[in-house]
Amino acid sequence: MKNIRLLHVLLAIGIFMVNGQVFAQNPKQSQKHKKAAKKKTKAYKKPLKYVPNRGDEDGDGVEDYADHCAKTPKGMAVTPFGCPIDRDFDGTVDTLDACVEVPGPKENKGCPWPDTDKDGIVDKDDACPKIPGIQEFNGCPDSDGDKIPDNKDKCPQEFGIARFDGCPDRDNDGISDAEDECPDMWGIKENKGCPPINEEEKEALQEAFANLLFETGRAVIKISSFSSLNKLAKVMNNNTNTHLAIEGHTDSVGDNEANQRLSEARANAVKTYLQNKGVAEDRIVAEGFGETRPVASNDTREGKAKNRRVEFILNY
Repeated sequence: MKNIRLLHVLLAIGIFMVNGQVFAQNPKQSQKHKKAAKKKTKAYKKPLKYVPNRGDEDGDGVEDYADHCAKTPKGMAVTPFGCPIDRDFDGTVDTLDACVEVPGPKENKGCPWPDTDKDGIVDKDDACPKIPGIQEFNGCPDSDGDKIPDNKDKCPQEFGIARFDGCPDRDNDGISDAEDECPDMWGIKENKGCPPINEEEKEALQEAFANLLFETGRAVIKISSFSSLNKLAKVMNNNTNTHLAIEGHTDSVGDNEANQRLSEARANAVKTYLQNKGVAEDRIVAEGFGETRPVASNDTREGKAKNRRVEFILNY
């Protein structure tokens, strides 16, 4: 009803609309409405005039209205947009970047972390930065493949077990080969990994030690010592796995060099005697220590007598 009334009003004043355009019965009024509509359209399309701020707050040569980094520290080279130059796009500006052509982390001044050993693990994460290794052991190698890295392996060239810090125990006697004087023969800890010495061998050693005598100041074995040395030779010939160490010692009387020579000569005299009784040369080691390893004081006659000795050490 309202629409009909509005239409009657418009027709009464001589105004009507066709296809969205307003017309009037009076031609002058129609022209007037066209000009007003055209003027309104031009006003709407006319762009706003922007007058930028011509200041340059950070003094980088790029005016503030075009500066995307308006707080750039003075002295830094900048892009046309006013931001510091970062040629390698690593987030570290060139003035602070030690490697401007190669991307790198800020923690390393814009340079890539080095990998000295070229194993693909950067030095800062590499526990062995100078030796190529594997990721599993933080850059350290495992030369023998026993899953124990070389830097924690006491025997890095031999496949071993963790119990012995990477060293093997070939004879399974519970003594690491590194501490086992008989690594291929089951033994006991008390005998440094070698088989226990039986009673016959112990008696032969003790008797040879107790009865061994030399001519005074010479490396000549007294005849009274032959019997006990013969027993020792027999024991060794019956047990071909045994080896004998002979150690010669003297007291402190006389010249040091002379005592050293005498101790060596006496140890070799016993070695020669046993060889003549059939014991192979490669099973005997003879050494002299002069007066350097006393077992008693050289201030008494009894002490000196104890220090003049030849000791026997049987092993396998």
